Amino acid sequence: MQPSRFIVIGWLVFGLTLALFLMPGAAVAKQWDSEEHNVLVVIPDGSSPWEWLPFEPDWAKIGIIKGAKREPDRLKNKKDPDGEGALMHLAVRDAPKDSSLQGLASDSEVRDFLLKRFRGTESDVETEETTIEADGESSHPALVLRAKGKSLNLMRKDADSEGILVATVARGKLIMMRLYAWPTEYDADGLSSDINFLEGNCLSLITAKEGKDAKKADEGPPPEQKGEGEKKGDEETEDEGKEEVIEHRAQTWRLTKHKRVLMQEISDEEKTDFLVFKAADSDRMGAYAFYIYAPPNSQYIDGVKAPAPDLLKWIGPDWWNHFNNTHPKGELATWEWPRKPVRKGAKTFLTLPLMEDEDNRDVVFKADDKRPIEADASDLIKKYKFVEKVKQNHLGSSGKASEAVRGCMEGRRPTDGFSGPETVFRFAFRHKDHSYRVFVTFSGMAYKKWGEAIRDTLESWEFGIKFRD
Repeated sequence: MQPSRFIVIGWLVFGLTLALFLMPGAAVAKQWDSEEHNVLVVIPDGSSPWEWLPFEPDWAKIGIIKGAKREPDRLKNKKDPDGEGALMHLAVRDAPKDSSLQGLASDSEVRDFLLKRFRGTESDVETEETTIEADGESSHPALVLRAKGKSLNLMRKDADSEGILVATVARGKLIMMRLYAWPTEYDADGLSSDINFLEGNCLSLITAKEGKDAKKADEGPPPEQKGEGEKKGDEETEDEGKEEVIEHRAQTWRLTKHKRVLMQEISDEEKTDFLVFKAADSDRMGAYAFYIYAPPNSQYIDGVKAPAPDLLKWIGPDWWNHFNNTHPKGELATWEWPRKPVRKGAKTFLTLPLMEDEDNRDVVFKADDKRPIEADASDLIKKYKFVEKVKQNHLGSSGKASEAVRGCMEGRRPTDGFSGPETVFRFAFRHKDHSYRVFVTFSGMAYKKWGEAIRDTLESWEFGIKFRD
């Protein structure tokens, strides 16, 4: 097996894993969440952006907590808009006595939240049962109402419009999202398409679990239980697994897998490519993948000793060629590495940037900048700073790496359906007899959900362990 084959196979496996997670949706997005109201809302950004609306005092009377709109600057027919656009309002109220889906469908206050704007001009109202995401799963029952008629558009002019209402009940609260579109002819500007997309992709619940204090749901979420994530009877909590110590005694290392990192089975073929750790997970908001390869420094091919894997080439020119080709348009960015690990007592360069702080993000190529077709390792380190040679090369208290490098590239795939960019981290180093190559990729908004868990797992990785039998 040629050393270069590890690179090819590693990327093929990595790419296929991510491909399983990709799904159609908005290209980019803005997110708003509220622990108080137990909701997470996502609206499109990019070439046809939506904008959050400032809070209006009148909203409080009917329980509206958040609003957004899309108001085109220029229509596709080259005309100035005359009120064409789209609108979203999210309301949270106390749940009605009959909170079944059938009860919501016939509840006059629920129907009025959508239909009052039509002022009696609506045609037949369509009703449908569906599900929305809660606790990371698309399984919580909800009701959808759809109507068409005349209503006042964004310029307060009477115009043809479409309306959609998504309603559900969780933790003693009625949660309703209404969407309106005032489209152009044949919906050339995609306004009706937008609200139909948002119907299934805009609103999710942080949790629908009632817990012991369900009767007090109107006072907020129940108090956090001690030992969160531990077993309840014979089962784990639905959204978290178990913390697990993983040991590789032959290579003298161990790491502690965070309970939110989902391990995947390594196939026999992957084992022949020296894959020693594999984790991945996804939901409709994003996906991550976390792989560790450990090929030996010394390999014999047809009886001839092959050179050790070229780590700087793998994290330099090879990576640039791949990433530049798979992210051909838009800006390319990187993230600044933290000065020290987050995990208490950790002594390592294996960590992740603090991506919750946008100040740590550096744009290297703007959307219209001309990029080099090829880039050598020196340029990627010194000029573009996508890659850095590590000075503090500790791998825990007892281990040290040689030839340690790490890098970060962020861009957008043209076919990536997640609402957000793809951020890829690579780490490469040698320790004794093996050359380690580590992939961590976040697509969409995956970092927000899994970033802390993956960072904690990386920072727990220690080498030079003397195991006792």
